[in-house]
Amino acid sequence: MKKFSTLLIIAGLLIAVYPFANTYFEQREEARLMAALEEQMQSVEVEESTIEEYQALQEVFVTYEEEEQGYEVPEEMVVYEDGELLGRLEIPKINAEMPVVQGASDANLKSAAALLDGTSSIGSIGNAAIAAHRSYTYGRFFNRLNEVEVGDLIIVRTPEAVYTYQAYEIKIVEPTDLSVLNRNSKDKVITLITCDPIYVATHRLIVHGVMVSEEKV
Repeated sequence: MKKFSTLLIIAGLLIAVYPFANTYFEQREEARLMAALEEQMQSVEVEESTIEEYQALQEVFVTYEEEEQGYEVPEEMVVYEDGELLGRLEIPKINAEMPVVQGASDANLKSAAALLDGTSSIGSIGNAAIAAHRSYTYGRFFNRLNEVEVGDLIIVRTPEAVYTYQAYEIKIVEPTDLSVLNRNSKDKVITLITCDPIYVATHRLIVHGVMVSEEKV
């Protein structure tokens, strides 16, 4: 009986510690990816003067209600290996910062945001769709994505350039609604995807942004 009680205590401790240990190891992997990216990149700051340019935008650049027709893959679209580190995603409005890797596998999404296979390369013409977990930890990954509003900035820093997008459409869709991945042959769009609501995840929260600035490193 004593051994059984001891086993129950140990099992209880393991259950209690697991969420913290899991978060710890995920954060360590995220930090490793971010450190690797920092080694590849030069320090580049986005000029504050461009904020006025963003605010002056009057046109909604693109909508995705129609099916794409005659779309051709842009020549600049690059194919990356699964799990390859692509850049760093920043959303200043919600103080979010995270690495971005190729491929939205379970393993990749544990420690980073992920560019969906088959979507456009970051910074290229088309629609670069990036997914991330909502996370129960405040501020982690896309936990606060619901706070983003039209006009807010989305920045992706890569070894080649700093791409700045402006959010122009935010919506909730069914998980089966693939129209959010549609693209055209002229605009450079980014689409952020996460689960909604945070604890139920019956739908998807979508943030569309269009590129307003590209600064080569």
